[in-house]
This record gives sequence, structure tokens and C-alpha cells, in this order.
Amino acid sequence: MKKNLVVFVLCLIVGSSFLAYGQMIKRTDAIWARTTSTPITLDGKLNETDWAKAESLYISYGKDNGIPGSGFTTDGWGVVPTDPLNNAVVKFLVNGDSLYVAISVKDSSIGGGGWPGPAKWEGVLSNMRNKSKVDRPVPNGEIYYAWNTEGWADPATGNVGAMPGYFGPVSGYNRWKDSSDGRLKAQIWDAQTFVDGLTNADSIIDKGYTMEFKINLKYYGYDPKGVNGDIIMYSIAIYDCDWQWYRGADTLKNRFAINKAWTQGPWGGNDGNHLRIFVKPSVTTTGAVPTVNADLTIPDAGTFAAPTIDGKLDEAVWNGKGIGKLLLRYGNDAIRNAYPNTAPFRSGQFQPDVNGGKAAIFDADTAIVKYFVKGDSLYLGFDVKDKYVQYSSNFDRQDGFRVMITARDKRNGDSVLVARNITFIIDSTGGDGRREDLAKVSGAWDSSGQAVTVKIALNTGTTVDTVGATADKGYTAEMKINLRKLGYSAGHGDGVLFFGLCRFDGDSDPNPTNSYGTRVWFMREQPGADGAAWMYMDPASLITSAGQENTVVPEEFKLLGNYPNPFNPSTTIKFTMPIKGDVILQVFDVLGRLVTTQNLGTRETGVQEVTFNASHLASGVYNYRLQNSAKQVVIGRMMLLK
Repeated sequence: MKKNLVVFVLCLIVGSSFLAYGQMIKRTDAIWARTTSTPITLDGKLNETDWAKAESLYISYGKDNGIPGSGFTTDGWGVVPTDPLNNAVVKFLVNGDSLYVAISVKDSSIGGGGWPGPAKWEGVLSNMRNKSKVDRPVPNGEIYYAWNTEGWADPATGNVGAMPGYFGPVSGYNRWKDSSDGRLKAQIWDAQTFVDGLTNADSIIDKGYTMEFKINLKYYGYDPKGVNGDIIMYSIAIYDCDWQWYRGADTLKNRFAINKAWTQGPWGGNDGNHLRIFVKPSVTTTGAVPTVNADLTIPDAGTFAAPTIDGKLDEAVWNGKGIGKLLLRYGNDAIRNAYPNTAPFRSGQFQPDVNGGKAAIFDADTAIVKYFVKGDSLYLGFDVKDKYVQYSSNFDRQDGFRVMITARDKRNGDSVLVARNITFIIDSTGGDGRREDLAKVSGAWDSSGQAVTVKIALNTGTTVDTVGATADKGYTAEMKINLRKLGYSAGHGDGVLFFGLCRFDGDSDPNPTNSYGTRVWFMREQPGADGAAWMYMDPASLITSAGQENTVVPEEFKLLGNYPNPFNPSTTIKFTMPIKGDVILQVFDVLGRLVTTQNLGTRETGVQEVTFNASHLASGVYNYRLQNSAKQVVIGRMMLLK
């Protein structure tokens, strides 16, 4: 019998990733940092045996360094490098509260210069996103360690035999104290380099260098020692400048060359993407590291017919069990904090100035976005209970959505995959105003409407105006995206899709000073911004009708999620039992305190469910834990909204 494993209501709002039942390619935006108890000496030599046991990633010029945000460039310098970056090795270890990063680079000409351009730097420009800050998205934490002779940097790094300088917001070659809290800068991050050659002199051929970093994770808001570990948001670029001291006597004309390459982000700014470095005390230098699963799974419509794209969301598939859901609401931290993996820290909101200021927000309603795949198309359904539906020529006052999906067939000048701006707003007639890559203008990616179909339907009682004179009942919309037009082969290729979503909400008032606009987003506000959810279109995760169950004996003890989620006051938790046995449910608050224990008794094999009533609990996010007789444990997250 064909296996038909059912995933019920796999909502993105649930703050844990689930294993896709299909075969997903290994994530190229994630790596494990193994935990070691062995002290590491910061000397750039990597003598400790645990470095050989660390996971490795590789960075090269001219190669794919990991989709979706990696790339390479010569920064416009028109000389092909004769000795480009080639398989620079990057490794990660965790000891205590410190992340150790080892970078080994083969290079025949080591050293750097300054400006005027092109930038003649050599070394590492990295960015650790700072979770210790309250901002959402979290801000940058630039860590720049390089040979850079500019005046703001350190001219002495250009001397023959010099080592790199320490630059960035909490570095700089004057490394005594961080002005924000008086802490020694070396207590925030430090580095040492071992050079096999002679820097800033091309009289000999160098062999390469090794850098070793020590980064205080606690300073950046991470907790690597917690039971569940943490996910460090990081990106790293390596700059390579060759033969700048040899040009006067160079018999090979134009030998001077520069190049750089990076994994997930090119510099210290919030663009591109971020590498997810997973760390957990139980993942040590022995044994295999766990598989990193998708941030969320996109279910398949299965036997449901594809909906008619008329904006109404009235087909059965939109209410099927297991359909994907994503919630967006301005000002609601609980919704954002329940997003999976790093999404709570890359998602955010913004209120621009309207009519010269920021008015009080009087209609922060919840938008629900549903998603599934059918054939070669991704379907999105938008359900918005907006009390003030309007059109405005001012971008900051429009109603609509920007869907950002990374194309798999196009790269920009830095060899980074391009994300499409699949944007629609409510136009002056209440229709679908196609914008950005959907605009009906020459040069737009889908100006002819061959790749994306989108329709809006105003709810009964909704009228579009510009001054908010009457209260509305919101709107719905449907979108069909032909994945073949985004570079996917038939059957949606490898099934991996990179995704971000931003909602625009403009609310007007007869008194102009009370009008405002807001934006709230999941992962990305704009296509070039840092953050792209790794989604997997799983053919084995099927949307089902009410009452339809899996008749195959499951292979493992697995959580299938809880629905509804958010809920009030009850939710149904689904899980699979490979063998008959007892099950215990425990529920914890966000501080890790146990608030409820339920003995679920003996459960038969197959799909099981239990109803959890939270009428005695306050609104908020809760973690829950199921344990069977074999001491196997699965965990999930749910959100109670009263």
C-alpha cells in the first residue's frame, strides 16, 4: 500500500521545524557547530584535534557557495584573477559561551591596501546578527578582520610582515574598550592569524594563511549552553587582493587582481541572507550531527482540485486539514515569536511617516495567508479582515502584499540568485493592482501575466475609498504562481523554495492627521534583505478532508502538529505511534516552567490525537512535549490567544 503520511495543519506560526516526509536536499544555508569541552588556544594554528572533527564549509570564487544568498565578484575590476579564492575552508566549534571560527585560505600573495578603488583589502568581513538587541529585525554585528590601510582602518597593516587589523563597530585597531559598555573589545571578539609566507611583499610566493576567531556569543544574545541550544545568524565574506606590490617590475602586465566570495552575505549589512549555525550541548565532536530540516513544509493539494483564481477562497482545498498557514499582524509580538527557527529575529514591522507624522494605529488586524502546491504551481490565499480597505497613490498608504520568491534560473552581477517581487495592491476600483515584477509595463518580469495570476475579492460590505469614511469587512485574494517560470523543472525540481512575505496596510481617516500606513513581514520586507525561509514542497504531506486518516502503520514516533494554532481555549495535538504504548504530555511556558502534565494513557499504533484545554492559562506561546514508553520525545510549540 502506498504510504500516505498526513501532516495536519503545519502552520508556519508554529515555532519549530518539522521533518519533511520526502527527500529534501541538504540545506546549504545551515551548518552545525559541534560543542567541545577541550580548551582552544587562540593562535591561528588550529593545533587542537577537535578542529579535525568540526563540520566544514567551503568558499570559492567562481563557484556556488550555497544558495540562496552566496556569491562572488571582482568588484568591477576588469582583470581575471590568476590566483582566486579556491576552497577556503571555514569551520566552527563552540566552547562555553564562545564560538570559534577557523578560516584557512590558500593564497600566493597575502596582504592588503586601501582606497582609491578598487578596494585592496584582504581578510574577512563577517556579520553576526545581534539577538541581544530589542530591534526586530535584529541589527548587525560586524566583525571585520583584515589587511586594510585606509585612514579609518590601520595603515600599519600594509607594512611588510604585518598582521591583520581589527575593525568593525566593536573593534578597530584601537581595541581597548567598547564605548557602549566599557567592555574590553577582545572580550567581545578576538582573532589571531598564522601566515605561511611574508605579507605585503611579493618578493616571495606565499602559501596561505589561517585565521582563528573567538566570538562571545553571550554578548550577541545567544545561549549555546541551553538544553535546546541556539541558532546563530552569521555570514562571512573573504576578500582576496593579489600582486599589488609587484606591479612596478611585473613582466606579466595587469597581474594585479582582486576578488571576493561569500557564504549567504557579502558584508556587514542586513542584505543577502544569513548562515544558520546550529549549536546544542548534546551535539559534540563525536557522532553524526542531526539533519537540519526545512523551516516549514508546503503541503500538496493531493486529490483536491485546483481552485479557480477568482479571489474568493470558496473551494474546499482552502479549508482542508494540513493546509499551510502564516499569520501577520502589526504590533503582535506573540505571533512573530512563534515563527520557526531564525524567523522571529528576521521578521519585523515598520510604520512610515504619513502626512508628516505617525498617527496612532486603530486597526491592527490579523491577516491569514494559506499556501499549498498543486502540480507545477504554488497557490497562496489571503484572508484579511481589514476594517479600512483603501487605495492610495502613496506607496506607504496602500493595501496589499509583496511575495518574495527566489528564482532558480537567474543570478545578479554578484552571482547571487535573484528574488522576484510578486506584488499586488488593491487599486482604485478594488481590483488587483499588479506592481513591481508583476507590473503591466514593459520590462517587468511578468508584465504579460504568464507566470502569476492574482485576483482580489472584496468582502460584502467593503468599499474602496481614500478617506476611510465607512467601515469595511476586509478582502480576500488568490494567487497562482507557475514555478516553471521561476526556473523549476517539471515536478517543482528539488522542491526547495526560498520565501518571504510582506503585508502593506494603509488606513485613512477623514482627519488626515489620523491616517497612517504600516508594513509587517515574515523574514523579508524587500527581496534583497537578509532572510529567506527555506521551504520544502513535500509530495508526501497531503491536504486531507475532515475524517480522512492515515491507514499505514507509522515508522516512528512523530509529532504532526496541533490545530487550530493559534487557539482559544482548546487545540488538538496529533502524533503517530509506531507501536502501542503509554504517552505523557507536558506543557511549559516560555521561561521553561512546567505548567501542565497529562497522562494520555495507552495509545494504539497509528495516528493519535489528544485535545488540550488551556482555559486555565494566560495568552502566550507554550512549548509542549510528548514522551512515549520507549522514552522517545517529540516537541512542539503552540500559541494561545484569548
